[in-house]
Amino acid sequence: MDVVWIGSPNKDKGREALRPMAVVIHIMDGTLQGTDTWFLDPASRVSAHYGVGTAGAVHQYVAEGDTAWHAGRRYQPTWKLIKDTPNPNFYTIGVEHEGQADTPWSDAMLGTSTHLVMEICNRWSIAIDRDHVIGHREIYARKTCPGTWIDLDGFVARVRRLALDPASYNLVDRSGSVQARLDLNLRAGAPTTLAPIARTVPGGSTLEYAGSTSNGLTVNGNAHWYRSSDGEFFWAGATTGPVPAT
Repeated sequence: MDVVWIGSPNKDKGREALRPMAVVIHIMDGTLQGTDTWFLDPASRVSAHYGVGTAGAVHQYVAEGDTAWHAGRRYQPTWKLIKDTPNPNFYTIGVEHEGQADTPWSDAMLGTSTHLVMEICNRWSIAIDRDHVIGHREIYARKTCPGTWIDLDGFVARVRRLALDPASYNLVDRSGSVQARLDLNLRAGAPTTLAPIARTVPGGSTLEYAGSTSNGLTVNGNAHWYRSSDGEFFWAGATTGPVPAT
C-alpha cells in the first residue's frame, strides 16, 4: 500500500507508556486536500494518524507510535473499553475518510480502508472486532462520526475476511526446517490467530516449511510466520528460526 507522508505538528510524542488498543473510524466532513491543510495548521489543534481519500489515496499525518489528536474529548461514551484516564488519543489510532456524514463511501475508499485497518491491527495485535474497531461517536456521542452511511459491523467483517485471506500477506517461497521451542499451533490458511487451529505439535518437533511472511499478525513484537506445503501457518517466534533466513 502506498502511503503519502504529510506530517502534522499536532501530536504528542509517544503514548505515555501505552500502546494502541483500538482503531477509531472518522469521517472528514470535507476533502482529503482540505484535511491535509487543516491538520498542517498548528492553530487547528487536531490531527489523525491517517486519511483515506475517495480515490483510495492514503495520507499519513502522525506516526502510529505517536499520539494524534483525534478523539480526546468524550461525551456519553458507549465504547465499553474506554479508560477513565488518560484520554483515548493515547491508546487509539485514528483513520479519517473523505466525504460527509451522509456520503456513500466509494469502493476504492472502502477497499483501501479495509486493508489499512487490517494492517494496523496486525502490527499492534489489535483484535479485529467491534470492541477494537469503533466509530468516533462511540467516544463522543455529540457527533455522528463516522457518519450514517458506513455499517461498522459490516466493515469489521470485511477486515476479518481480508485478514483470513493468504493473498493479503507478502508470502515468499523458501524451504527449510525449524524446531518448535514449545507446543505450537498450526493455523489453517492465514498467519493470524483468527485462523482456525489445524493441529498442534509438541515442543521439540521438527517442522518443514515451504514459505514465509514478514507481515503476519505481530506476536510479542515478531510478525514472521512460516507456511507449510499444506498451507498451514505457524508463528516463527516459537521456533528455532524466529526470523526466516533469506
